[in-house]
Amino acid sequence: MSKRKKNVIENRRTPASKHKTSENSKQDKQQRELTTRQVKSPPAKSRHPSIASSAPQQTKKKKGKNGFKKFFRTFFILILLLVVAAFAVNTFFLENVTSDLQGNLSRYGISNEAAAFAKQHKIVNVAVFGVDGRDGVEGDRTDTIMIASADYEHRKVKVSSLMRDTYVYINTKYGYDKINAAYAYGGPDLAIQTINENFDTPITDYVTIDFSAMVTMVNAVGGVSIDIKSEDELEWVNEYLMDVNDKVNTGSLPLEDIGPQVVDGSQALAYCRVRYVGDGDFDRTLRQRVVFEQVLSKALDLKPMDQFKLVKATLPYVETSLTTLELIKYGINLALMPSKDIEQSRFPTDEYISLDTLDGVSYVVPSTLVDNIKALYKFVYETTYAPSDEATEISKEIKSKTVSSSSSSD
Repeated sequence: MSKRKKNVIENRRTPASKHKTSENSKQDKQQRELTTRQVKSPPAKSRHPSIASSAPQQTKKKKGKNGFKKFFRTFFILILLLVVAAFAVNTFFLENVTSDLQGNLSRYGISNEAAAFAKQHKIVNVAVFGVDGRDGVEGDRTDTIMIASADYEHRKVKVSSLMRDTYVYINTKYGYDKINAAYAYGGPDLAIQTINENFDTPITDYVTIDFSAMVTMVNAVGGVSIDIKSEDELEWVNEYLMDVNDKVNTGSLPLEDIGPQVVDGSQALAYCRVRYVGDGDFDRTLRQRVVFEQVLSKALDLKPMDQFKLVKATLPYVETSLTTLELIKYGINLALMPSKDIEQSRFPTDEYISLDTLDGVSYVVPSTLVDNIKALYKFVYETTYAPSDEATEISKEIKSKTVSSSSSSD
């Protein structure tokens, strides 16, 4: 019941005062008649109570709807801006993964063909060198030479091992030698140039890992799995383990059995150093890839804080040309890749390789180098590539030297 109606009813029930004058009575009569007319002819807004009562609520409801729409629109715009910003940053990053190729290519030994090809793709290649920096070891020998490829086109991580005894051209001063000699002669700069000139790659950055780093890295990810295939291999692993314990100041126990097993950092390093079992350096590079792949894959699965601890623990053993910002960008993009599996390969490949002895020294000879370059590009870029004239000339020279040497020895 409306307040107005309630008042009218109450007024009707109130008896007239016995002491009112006729004039007052007349006024009361007029007032009652006016009130009666108001009751009989209520204002338009009160004829439909449901409409009248809902009018203020509609206003509030309308304001509520407008507020929600405004919030939703603002939220949507914010999300859209964040997506666009993320896309722009990622696009900028991917557009600049080959920014170093704009500079002096001769500094890195990169051919024009390799640079032009790399600019068309979103793939980062970094040289990884494992050096023996122990006390008492003369010079820095690259026991491990790899090309780590972050493939943002196919969303993969790939690792290419280069056999340390591969016969290659180093420079005019040192001529032809084993590829691992380049680092000893001129450090990472000459080593990168040697890789680029012989395998026609567009590498501008490197990561050098000291002998002791593997111990720390393997322990940080909780160990790795290896497979000791024979008693001979087991014996050699334990022989190297004694040396590792002595040089790195660890106390890892010898392995007792052959077969699959989980090992710690010192045991893993000893396993990677074995080269006098099976196919020598062929199996040695395979062992290194097996351990390296597990460390990298496990590291990518670690929680951010544990990844930070791992990086912090290994930094004293690592030298790199990459800036902190680049390391962060690459790390974030690697972490966002859907698969943590790492594809592996070795060069020279089984199809294009031979063993030879030149002047009493054994080498792994690419036969031919051009074919190995094509195979490398097929693995890393997943497409075909025509080797540069410079790399083709080196390939011909290697073939000439090894063929003539084989003929003279016969």
